[in-house]
Amino acid sequence: MSQKFPPLSAQLADAFRLHRDRIALRDRDLHLSYGELAAYISACRDMLEPEKAVAIYGAPGTLFGAAATACVVLGCPFVHLDPAMPNPVLANIVEELGIGLIVTAQPTRAGQLPQHCRVVDAASFLAGPACPNLEPGRVAPEHPIYLVATSGTTGRPKCIPVTHDAASLSYEWRDAYTPYAPGMRVGVYIFAIWEMFRPLRNGAEVCFPVLEDLLSPQALAGFITEHDLHEMLFTPSFFEKMLQGLDHQRAAALPLRRIILNGEVVSDRLAAEARAKLPEAALWNLYSICETHDICMSRLAGPSRRAEGVSVGKAMPHLRAVVLDDHDRPCPPGTPGLLHFEGPRMLGPGYVNRPEETARRFREVVIDGQSARLYDTGDRGLVEADGEIIVMGRMAHMLKLRGYSIQTRELTETMAEFLGFSHAIPWVRQDGDQDQMLVFYYTADSDQSAANLTQWHIPGGQCRIPEPLARRLRAVLPAYCVPSYLVQLDEIPIHAVSGKCNYAALPEILAPSRQDDHSHLPASLRHAARILCCEPSEIDPGRSFSELGGDSLMCVDLIVSLEREYRTRVDFDRALNLPLMRLHELLAEANLGGTTETFDRRGIFLTGATGFLGRHVLAEALRRLPGDQVVYCLVRPGLQEARARLEAAAHGLPRDRVILVEGALDQPDFGLAPRDYAALCARIGQVIHCAATVNLALGRSQMEAWSLAETQTILKLCRDSGADLRFSSSSAVFPGQGGPHPERPANISGDGSGYGAAKAVAEAQIAASCIAALILRLPSLYDLDAPNPRDLYENVLTACREMRALPQGLSFPMTDVRAAAALLVAARPAAGTRFCNLVAPPFTPQCEGYEVLPIEEWLHRAPLTEGIRKLIAADHRMLCATAHFDNAAARNHWEQAGLGDFAAISTPERLIAARLGYHREPALT
Repeated sequence: MSQKFPPLSAQLADAFRLHRDRIALRDRDLHLSYGELAAYISACRDMLEPEKAVAIYGAPGTLFGAAATACVVLGCPFVHLDPAMPNPVLANIVEELGIGLIVTAQPTRAGQLPQHCRVVDAASFLAGPACPNLEPGRVAPEHPIYLVATSGTTGRPKCIPVTHDAASLSYEWRDAYTPYAPGMRVGVYIFAIWEMFRPLRNGAEVCFPVLEDLLSPQALAGFITEHDLHEMLFTPSFFEKMLQGLDHQRAAALPLRRIILNGEVVSDRLAAEARAKLPEAALWNLYSICETHDICMSRLAGPSRRAEGVSVGKAMPHLRAVVLDDHDRPCPPGTPGLLHFEGPRMLGPGYVNRPEETARRFREVVIDGQSARLYDTGDRGLVEADGEIIVMGRMAHMLKLRGYSIQTRELTETMAEFLGFSHAIPWVRQDGDQDQMLVFYYTADSDQSAANLTQWHIPGGQCRIPEPLARRLRAVLPAYCVPSYLVQLDEIPIHAVSGKCNYAALPEILAPSRQDDHSHLPASLRHAARILCCEPSEIDPGRSFSELGGDSLMCVDLIVSLEREYRTRVDFDRALNLPLMRLHELLAEANLGGTTETFDRRGIFLTGATGFLGRHVLAEALRRLPGDQVVYCLVRPGLQEARARLEAAAHGLPRDRVILVEGALDQPDFGLAPRDYAALCARIGQVIHCAATVNLALGRSQMEAWSLAETQTILKLCRDSGADLRFSSSSAVFPGQGGPHPERPANISGDGSGYGAAKAVAEAQIAASCIAALILRLPSLYDLDAPNPRDLYENVLTACREMRALPQGLSFPMTDVRAAAALLVAARPAAGTRFCNLVAPPFTPQCEGYEVLPIEEWLHRAPLTEGIRKLIAADHRMLCATAHFDNAAARNHWEQAGLGDFAAISTPERLIAARLGYHREPALT
């Protein structure tokens, strides 16, 4: 196979030109369009020297992504410097690669980077001059595109160059399985930083969560929902922790449509849980190794049919799986052995400045009389006659622990600097149904045992690693490389046939008995002991989880357990770094005291305040309410950006009048402490309910069930507080054609969407409650100043502008979001349930110079996300929404509230002029 693809540098440069107005990179603080990213890269050109490696320091984010993309486009290989690495490891990477330039995407700590390096702030290249046609650097197929610094089991990580050719081949191959399209949104974090370039080639949007979002399942779910992520890659261990922290309802509401698991074997149990909690998401298993870039990709559609091993699919083109026995002879199909791969264009050149290690792993073997260069994966496996690869587990020289790779020989060499032993076998064991743990089995003579006892108080036999030794090891090793247990053996068990270590005969860890009643102890100590596989009595309450040996992934487990126990949000940094007793005191105080806000002022209660409509409702309420009243805004616990977004919505208005209520609609009384809920009820006189689950891909029955549960919580609040209710419903409770649809209860449309059905059952529930309520039905909402990127018709209009073409018969109603917000806030209270259709007549844009295409052709050419394209393809009537609505009641309430000219609820001429850039109003209807 000799096909060649344009280098990634050229593919990315084309993407900048084709998608210049689309968002390319986004994090909490910064986003860059493709055009802005091209300008950034152009500004970096003089700094970067082609083919000379640089280091990029920082956690993944927009700045990190921009700097890394600049390196790829300009032909300058980069290596990532993770801020969490110990300082000696960072220095070793820089020394190993001869790095002279470090680009920083976040502030550094004192002494963290070598002084001889030139350090440049990545932010200094922002706001560069526009660059409409970025010229990519010249790269050869064999040039490295980036370098991967592996785990650093000895404190000196191996650096692996990945070539442009290997990256291009694997990206093109994977596109056939998991393609990208303009507007698709992909989540990327530290385990997948090299994944960002694949979606950027196709106009997708890459979104970066911050560490706090990643290490709390609820916060990560909030990030995924807030940014409407369609795909994310996880290690199986990390994904399992996330699923454990989410109930079925919260998980199924996630917008993810594709999940890629990579880095470990995926168990049937995890795949089944993922399918149960995320029924709409496709689950893919990616088998890849840095030294070969990618190997296989397979869809996880059901349980494994094998008693032993896991199928990972067939090797991609340009790779051949070769299974060797202990004598380097090829094994017949179906026979297990040592799994290797051959492929000159995919295998890397080896390890930088490591000739011995390169020769050991990239092996020259004679097969059928021909010399072949093979990469030893460290996996035991087999290849079926049809090419299906079965992975049966790791071999001794390579272990996987919670997604991290550990080189056993290198770990043993490092341990020998601190511990006396004759022979050693590092191994990963499962602690029952709890977490994985790294165990160091070893033999020692009498002198070595005596020295270990004197220096580290190691008694021999089996013991938890002493904290002083663990602390010394963590100074030179990543935390996951520090063993949890030491087990001294009389001899290493040997397999009678192979003559090698018999791993099955290694003794199990006698984990601390959990039958004793520790319920009287603080939960922070109990759960830390469980995760660290020790007795609570062995936990020093004055030390932090990190100091006791907990790593970041183990901390996710701790957070999930503490949030259940204390029923309050747990901050990652506190969970990892605070002394455990102090952590208990703070969480217990939060549990008793409830929310950190004080509910002591009169005001109104608002849901959905961080949404498109809710932000305008908040601003309108702050303008209209008396100055001594506040707006209580419900936000889900762990939504990190809630305060910033609410303050942005209240720009120019008193910030102290926005009170956050951390709670959830799907919990009784929002999950508030009884005294907080009672205080809230005593202070509010009106409830405006704007929150909604907007996920058109979910099943109708599920949407209806959620809507009923959430509406029940809201109605209880209205009863308990005596407040009247304003509910933002949807014109989707009626069909998109026909009419005029009345301002009275709706008969649920048989062919309507789950979203419309959810609104309809909520309307019926409210009407049956006898609570004073205004049900305001709204179509799509627009803001002339800031389009709603999630609205269907806003996306359609954006596509029309980019194509300069309209779909035939395009017609739809849209209402000004400010009009909807004004009526929700200003409408006068009245008894009973009132229905209002705040919907103007639909309009059909007709623009001179715009081509009119049949819907099928327009849809095929339109730059839409795949989800929107499928939605429209399933029902073309969405583009021809010609329904008419009675709106006499809406007009009456509008006039009673003194809101001015009712015609102002919709100005299609200004909307089309703003969205299509077409200003000749006579040509618009």
